[in-house]
Amino acid sequence: MVILNKEELAKYLNVEAKTVNYLLYQKLLPKIRIGREYRFPKEEIDRWLEHRKEVPKAFCFRKF
Repeated sequence: MVILNKEELAKYLNVEAKTVNYLLYQKLLPKIRIGREYRFPKEEIDRWLEHRKEVPKAFCFRKF
């Protein structure tokens, strides 16, 4: 099992660390809390990414 820290996850997802913090704040990422820090199992992150691909886009019914 590969465990990533916050910086490694940001590099893996090709985003900034601020984005990872935002996703943590929104409680969207699969995570493990160890002490005061979070760790991210790579296998669960991969499954989370696959699930995000399969979610259908919502239609916008807003009038312009």
